[in-house]
Amino acid sequence: MSQNLPLVSIVTPSFNQARYIDATLQSVLTQDYPSIECIVTDGASTDNTVEILRHYETRIIWTSEPDHGQADAINKGFSRSHGQILGWLNSDDTLEKSAVTAAVQFLSAHPDVSMVYGDANFIDSRGQFIVPCAHIEPFSASRLIHYSDFIVQPAAFFRRDAFESVGALDPSLHYAMDYDLWLKFAAQFKIAYLPKVLANYRWLGENKSAVGGWNRLEEVERVARRHGASRLPAYFRLEAINLLLQQAASDSRQGKPIAAGKSMARAATSLLSNWRAMRSLISPQTWRIIRTGQILRAAGNHRNSHA
Repeated sequence: MSQNLPLVSIVTPSFNQARYIDATLQSVLTQDYPSIECIVTDGASTDNTVEILRHYETRIIWTSEPDHGQADAINKGFSRSHGQILGWLNSDDTLEKSAVTAAVQFLSAHPDVSMVYGDANFIDSRGQFIVPCAHIEPFSASRLIHYSDFIVQPAAFFRRDAFESVGALDPSLHYAMDYDLWLKFAAQFKIAYLPKVLANYRWLGENKSAVGGWNRLEEVERVARRHGASRLPAYFRLEAINLLLQQAASDSRQGKPIAAGKSMARAATSLLSNWRAMRSLISPQTWRIIRTGQILRAAGNHRNSHA
C-alpha cells in the first residue's frame, strides 16, 4: 500500500450478477487512487460470478457463501476490511475514474467531516448514460429526515470510526438500509456534499427502489419515524400518492368507479394533510425528479421491448 495515504475499503455485495460484476470491479481496480482494498461478499451465486471472482483472485478479497441479505453481506465485508475510509458498491453499479481520490482529498481537507457524498448518473444495462440523478442536493439533516433520501449510495464515502460508532447497517432492513445509515450518521457526525460525479447507478427497471411499491414505502416510514419524523417524508409521500392515482386509474379502466373514487380520495387526503408534500409540488426540484422518473421508465420500457 502507498505510504501516508489512508487505505480505502470498497465492499461489493453480490448475488447472481455475473453480467455486471466485471464492470463493477474494473471501476474499483482502475481508480487513480493507489491505496484501495476491494472486498466482494458473494451470497453463493449460482451463475458464473465465482468464476469471474477467481479471475481477480490476486487483486481482491472475496468469499462466496450464503448470507442473510444485502445488509448482512455488506456488514460482513466491512468486518473483514482494514480501511480508514469505507464505501460500498453494489455489483451492478460503477465508480467514476477519480471518485476515490476526490473523496479522500475532501475528507483529508475537512477532518471534521465523517461522510462525503457526490453526484451520480443513471446508466443502462450496457453502461451507457441515461440521465443525471436529479434528486441529489446539498446536505441538510432536516431535509433528510422530513423530505427525501437525496444521497445516492454508491457516491458516498465515510470514515470507519463513524460507521463502527453507529453500529453498522441494520440487517433487518431490505429497502432503506442506506437511508437508515445516513440518518444515524446525521445524528452524530458532520456530512458534506461534494458537487462532483462520483458514481453511476445502473437502472434496470427492476431495482429494489423501482419495484418495492408499498412495502418499500412502509419500510422508509418506519426508518424515518425511528429517527424523529412524524410521518412518511414528503417526497416519499408523493410517491405514495402516485401509487394511489395509478390504482385509481387501474380501477377505472376495469369499470370499478367506487374503488377508483376511494383511491382518489385517499390520494387527495394524503396530499392535503402534509404541508411539506404540498410545498414540494411547487418546487422545480420536484418536477426535475418527476421528469427523471419518466425518462427512466421510458428507458426501462425500451430495454424490455428489445429483451
